[in-house]
Amino acid sequence: MANGQIEQKSIVSNQQPALEQNPEKDILQGLQTQQTQPVQQQEPVQEPVQQMAQQTQQPTNLYQALGAMNPMQLMELKSRVQKRGATRQVYRNVGGNRGAEIMSTVNKGEMSIADAISMSKSELSPTMKTLDAVFFKEGATSASMLPLYEKMKNSWKKTERNLWISHYNTLKNRETQEENAKIQSNRNISAQDKARFQNNANNQEFKSRAQIEYLDLETSIANVGNFKGGVSKNFNTALDNFRTEYLKDLNQNLSEQGDQLKMNQYVNQIAKEAPIDYLKNEKGYMIGDEWMPIPEKGISDEERRQLFANDLIRKIKSAKTQMTNVREFYETPEPEQNSAPSSKVDFSQYMVE
Repeated sequence: MANGQIEQKSIVSNQQPALEQNPEKDILQGLQTQQTQPVQQQEPVQEPVQQMAQQTQQPTNLYQALGAMNPMQLMELKSRVQKRGATRQVYRNVGGNRGAEIMSTVNKGEMSIADAISMSKSELSPTMKTLDAVFFKEGATSASMLPLYEKMKNSWKKTERNLWISHYNTLKNRETQEENAKIQSNRNISAQDKARFQNNANNQEFKSRAQIEYLDLETSIANVGNFKGGVSKNFNTALDNFRTEYLKDLNQNLSEQGDQLKMNQYVNQIAKEAPIDYLKNEKGYMIGDEWMPIPEKGISDEERRQLFANDLIRKIKSAKTQMTNVREFYETPEPEQNSAPSSKVDFSQYMVE
């Protein structure tokens, strides 16, 4: 392994990757849910000018939205945000089907959210607990994760490898953004060098997010390939073609990107070739932050295949959404007198790997 790069030849198994926490996004999503509730009271007829004035008074940011809520709404929102975060953590710890079982007991009032998180943590493997301990330790760096890779790479399960990559990427991105802040505030670095580094930092973060999405997608496919009885030659061919295509998104050549239409075609073929007995064991799929169960009865084999294909295509779309933010950096000629001496600093160490 060179420069923290991890070879991606094996398929990862059933594990939700560590999800980035975004409390403000959760709150705004909760507000949107509350604001879409129907109004029970009859509103008086208003002139068009009055209606336009009210429309322009809608909250434009989180602070305005919170300020417009009453105490009951704030309590409801807080509960919703806590549950959303807990759901993320439970599914990340134990995966989809088991996560659905645990969260169903929460929804029935048989278990608290805190107990659900504790239960999911207790089911982590010893290796995953070690990875978490290093990742969550105060002052953790991407370098502190590297010894674990060297120690465990020949014995860990694909689930554990998936978690390591997620943790490593998170720490690496954090360090790059911190370095970027220093560079942007340094008056001795030229504007063009600052822009170049900013672009590299952004590309690194978006590519790492896409990588996690693709790993999660391969996770879903790996479970099928490991199913008893095996899979067809056409299944494996489609998987190989899909992997070849998505790896184009993760290489350093930004001019070469994976073809989304081809990837969709490959996963449709995978769903078509998947053993139906495996698909009948699927309990549901994660859509966004929500678990959507599959009906136990009244669903045909073809519908099961379509649900599986749709789940894979959603993950492709999510990864490609990240890739749309990846940009080539184009040099802008600067006058000789405006070039600072420090503009010759070697920025290759910050390039996306």
